[in-house]
Amino acid sequence: MPQRANADAGAVPTQRNSGPLAKFSRHRRYNAAVARDLCRTMDTVDVGRRIANCSSRIEVEVLLHPENDPEAALTGAKLCNARLCPFCEWRRARAWRKRLITGLEAFHLDFPKWKPIFLTLTVKNVPLSQLRNEIKRMNDAWTRLKKTANYPTDKWFRRTEVVISAGRRPTGSVGEAYQAHPHFHCLLLVPPRYFSADYVSQKKWAEMWQMALRENYAPVVDVRRAKSKWTSGQTPMPESTAASLEAAKYATKATNLLELGDSISEFHHQMAGLRLYAVSKGLKEYIDSADMSEKDMLDAPTQTITSEVDVVK
Repeated sequence: MPQRANADAGAVPTQRNSGPLAKFSRHRRYNAAVARDLCRTMDTVDVGRRIANCSSRIEVEVLLHPENDPEAALTGAKLCNARLCPFCEWRRARAWRKRLITGLEAFHLDFPKWKPIFLTLTVKNVPLSQLRNEIKRMNDAWTRLKKTANYPTDKWFRRTEVVISAGRRPTGSVGEAYQAHPHFHCLLLVPPRYFSADYVSQKKWAEMWQMALRENYAPVVDVRRAKSKWTSGQTPMPESTAASLEAAKYATKATNLLELGDSISEFHHQMAGLRLYAVSKGLKEYIDSADMSEKDMLDAPTQTITSEVDVVK
């Protein structure tokens, strides 16, 4: 089937609900557009239908606080758990954040002086048809990077994100019309000596990553220390909690998927079966590394109810 540009690319579907249910409607509204484009190609019709029917009915508990806004928890839904499902990707990201926050709280009880740093590792853009091979090549390079003399820790979390370049009408063969930008977002936990004797500069990180990639160009690398976040009138967010929110984002944003049009089927095949999250052996004692199940993506039922909080189901 010839490729076409999505005429509605970037358009935001209408949000139906407001109040405490708004967040469910906000993420579910992208499913129909993604499913529509997947169903235009015969070999992705099934996954398109799964995404179209995902979470069409949900069970929610709404906590009515006397002073704060109502809070809604997703306690039941028929989730498709498809890689390209916008609703499920939102729930996966939330579940990973919960795992990270809980795990890092336990980790810091044993290693109170260790600090989180962010490391972003990139490569040059590749045609969409080469994305799968490029991610495999990056994974192999990551294995080599960990073996370099200056690599500072055996405690890390890594997420793969893919951004698809958009804004031009597709031409050429399938998979060649769009450029893919895969990159790693890494959360490293380092001992205090990292910031003195064992410090690795951004320039050195770039050299190490270039060597691991076995490339003749200097890749873009960013490294920075995670910092506590302050919100006016609220308790400051600890470093590791802020780091968790940053580390567990979406693999590919729903708005980016909408830019692909018919090429979304190629993107599906390039990404199918890939593991986009990784936890080091040094952190598996604290952070579950298993794939997310449908149950993992639900919120835990309310466990503590006081006389001042009403629950509506």
